[in-house]
Amino acid sequence: MKRRTFWTGLAVLATAALLGTVVLVADRLSPKKSEQGQGRAAIGGPFSLTDHTGQPVTQDILKGKISLVYFGYSFCPDICPTDLQLIGQALDQMTDEERAEAQALFITIDPERDTGPQLAGYVPLFHPQLRGLTGTPEQIDAAAKAYRAYYKKVSAEEAGTSDYLMDHSAFIYLMDRNGTFVRVFGHGVEPAEMLEWFRKVRVG
Repeated sequence: MKRRTFWTGLAVLATAALLGTVVLVADRLSPKKSEQGQGRAAIGGPFSLTDHTGQPVTQDILKGKISLVYFGYSFCPDICPTDLQLIGQALDQMTDEERAEAQALFITIDPERDTGPQLAGYVPLFHPQLRGLTGTPEQIDAAAKAYRAYYKKVSAEEAGTSDYLMDHSAFIYLMDRNGTFVRVFGHGVEPAEMLEWFRKVRVG
């Protein structure tokens, strides 16, 4: 009887330990509540890049404007064109006064192909206020890490295409006039939702 009780107790303890481990791991992998939609998560930070006209830019470009920031690449077959089009539509739906206080930044995660001239021919396709940013691989990596943006090169062989692709996260970051993160929008967000949040930030 005592032997049976011992093994039963041991099984209970083992199960409890396993459940505790699962909960702990899940908690560490899950985004914090403030990172899931709105809040002041530690997103954003210093960067040093070059825009599609050849002008150097830093994180100071965010100051004084309400910004939509997106990481992608111009050779993206679908995700990036869709989201950039939605950003352009949100800008189009603003009043002239609102648009003067807004800006949209497209930061490439494919600096190998997205040179300044390449971006200069690409970003105006979506909106004249969209500014393309590129840099060295190290500069791009630093900017992506500051925004917790994920990207990874996928070879043509792996992708089954004629040229390589870039696997990447697809988030639109809303930053306030101080360059502080406000919230993130997921892929395919409605322009009206971006506009609604832009107006909330605008009036404080």
